[in-house]
Amino acid sequence: MKRTITVIALALSLFTINAQTIVADFEGLPLATNSAYSSTTGVSFTTGGASFQHKYSGYWSGGFSYTNKYDSSTVGFTNMYGVKPLKGYNNSNIYVIGQDKGVINLTAPSNTVGGFYITNTTYAYKSMKLGDSFGKKFGGVTGNDPDFFKVTVRGYKGGVLVADSVPFYLADFRFANNTFDYLVDTWQWVNTSTLGNVDSLKFFMFTSDNGSFGPNTPLFFGMDNFTNTQSSVGLAENKTNFNLSVYPNPFSSILTIRSDLKAEGTVALMDVAGKIIYSQQVNDMQTVLDVHDLPNGIYFLELSSAGQKTMKKLIKN
Repeated sequence: MKRTITVIALALSLFTINAQTIVADFEGLPLATNSAYSSTTGVSFTTGGASFQHKYSGYWSGGFSYTNKYDSSTVGFTNMYGVKPLKGYNNSNIYVIGQDKGVINLTAPSNTVGGFYITNTTYAYKSMKLGDSFGKKFGGVTGNDPDFFKVTVRGYKGGVLVADSVPFYLADFRFANNTFDYLVDTWQWVNTSTLGNVDSLKFFMFTSDNGSFGPNTPLFFGMDNFTNTQSSVGLAENKTNFNLSVYPNPFSSILTIRSDLKAEGTVALMDVAGKIIYSQQVNDMQTVLDVHDLPNGIYFLELSSAGQKTMKKLIKN
């Protein structure tokens, strides 16, 4: 890759005053051995600056539940709380199970959710891997069926849906080469910082396997280490303005960026897992990035300047 790279600078989500990053690892939540959180009155549980919705209708019917049930082998709905990696991220004791359309409310007035770890529940994994009385075996008999199972994270601010979204595929069998097909069976990082300043997140689940009564794949996922950066500074208080023009986006080989950055900054190019691919100091008002040698996909550019930082999602195709 050529050394040329650019500055991403926006007047959005630059929250640096009194900011603190909190990781909700759920380890301190009260829980008996081999059990899961259940509130018959539907009381949400709160930790790490976030309130996790919990619905109850004679059973756990929606939202989130934290658990220390370890079962990576039992097939079927009786194993609603097990995850394929057996335990939480980094072999932790407690993790969270989420359902389709679950909501997480942030407790501070200004929040940027950096991300969280995600994995398949045993229930969903076994259904896709083997097939069952409701769901099909992903890939079908020949292995060529273009099946998928994904979670899309959307952010809200003041009840208004933010423009961006973050998808993550828990299973993807859409590749022309079947050797690339996969079912997630380990904890994987999901970067949600590009959603910017939000006060709640909502999780939407989608599957290629649908019947007359709706999705056949169990709409459950595992979560751990929910990372939330809180600040008392809101968008209206942010007095630093950067004009930015980025084109084209999506792009194929060359990306041109213009900005009116007046101070030196540091830019990092990252993949969807948050791994830094390239970084350098910049102060140019216009720079060209040659990205022809990068694989197609989603990338993130993060600018840090004068104690502030922001991020932009880019798509290469």
